[in-house]
Amino acid sequence: MIIKVEVDQEECSQCGICYNDECPEVFEEDEDGTCQVKEEYRTEGPGEGAIPPELKGCAKDAADACPMDAIVVFETD
Repeated sequence: MIIKVEVDQEECSQCGICYNDECPEVFEEDEDGTCQVKEEYRTEGPGEGAIPPELKGCAKDAADACPMDAIVVFETD
């Protein structure tokens, strides 16, 4: 099982809840204040990544807290 995260950077409001409060282990701020996946977890570009299972909880918390619903966390094989 692989835990995938996706950030719709066009929808991101740059509020910082995901990378400052909920899950700084997975998300970080880019130079414009937009959320991106930390480089160590990226799979394709700054908005997509695969994370270890132990980080799924905080990533889901960030997705739930996002006021723009710009973060998606899902499992794949």
